Amino acid sequence: MRIAVLGGAGLTGQCAAKNLAENKEVSEVLMADINEKRVATVVEKLGNKKLTTARVDVKNHDETAKLLQGFDVVINAVQYYLNLDVMRAALKARVNYIDLGGLYHMTLKQLELDQLFRSEGLTAVIGMGAQPGITNTVAKHASTLLDYMRAVKIRDGSRDLTENAPPFVVTWSLQTLLDELVLDAVIYEDGQLKTIPPLSRSEVVEFPEPVGTLETYVTIHSEIATFPKTFKDKGLRYNDWMEGSPDLMAVKMLADIGLADTSEVEVAGVRVKPRSFLLGLIESRGLIGYPEDVVPNDWEITRVVVEGAKDGRELRLVYDIIIPPKPEWKMSCAQVGVGIPASIVAMMIANGEIKAKGVVPPEVCVPPERLFEELGKHGIKIVENISGPIN
Repeated sequence: MRIAVLGGAGLTGQCAAKNLAENKEVSEVLMADINEKRVATVVEKLGNKKLTTARVDVKNHDETAKLLQGFDVVINAVQYYLNLDVMRAALKARVNYIDLGGLYHMTLKQLELDQLFRSEGLTAVIGMGAQPGITNTVAKHASTLLDYMRAVKIRDGSRDLTENAPPFVVTWSLQTLLDELVLDAVIYEDGQLKTIPPLSRSEVVEFPEPVGTLETYVTIHSEIATFPKTFKDKGLRYNDWMEGSPDLMAVKMLADIGLADTSEVEVAGVRVKPRSFLLGLIESRGLIGYPEDVVPNDWEITRVVVEGAKDGRELRLVYDIIIPPKPEWKMSCAQVGVGIPASIVAMMIANGEIKAKGVVPPEVCVPPERLFEELGKHGIKIVENISGPIN
């Protein structure tokens, strides 16, 4: 099978590509990026002969489609703002598609392309990382155990124990994190979608070690874009997402003082976008990903709490998704949690395990037990606890 990774120079794209290249069923992994020099450096570092490189500007649909022709699946690891561009190119090339999430509003736009992908006999799995992605399949697993599924609450926590690391390191999209901290959150409450300010609700969660106890806050997320429809027949009435980390409020402060703004301001006679300045500054200081001589030891745990009933008995199902780093790959838990599930599902599509057509979220088409099995091979554990018997 031949699989392309767009945004291959990015942290999660690197992880997905490495896992694909190490699978004997995969014959070629194209790592394409707008920065051809950077992606070539990444391929040299990964050192696998199955990896090829190319420059790609995904806003150019025709050129991107030409590049993708002949591949079985494309993994879109570029910034989510460009998801529709990559989907349009995939349609032109008649290639199956996966991305890592659309942060709610983009997800809704992507779902509008469902009929186009169906008409071409193509599969487009949207939001197939850790959260969204693994969280979606966990919710699906819970739904199969219940007659009635009243609520799905997702709580995410992370902690970095890496030694000799810089005080601040970006291990996943800072653009997306800034958006989560400034855009209004969407929750599904009493059977209705509601918009509330970011971080306006919070909950202290006792995660397993090494993450431990953290305060989590409501932010916008993609699961809420699909769960109400997917689990409507199960009676879903409530769905939300909260996240927390020791560094979250520090990043929120950057947003509060205006460094997340995308509109121009004048500084010393120069027009500049604060967010662009912040991103450029961080990259110039080498703070994207851990330094080469540092071994990552960061951890992420996502708790999915599902409340419902079976045979008239009220039940509470709690799943902890435990995501470790991969020190042997020098990759963080954020890279592993997103890149590994995306690459697994890409191979499932390519080998025919996933047969659904159209634009579909993971809970609709990805078999939970198979995904959990493959995740376990990379140390990602799904720990399940059921309060009450299911007979």
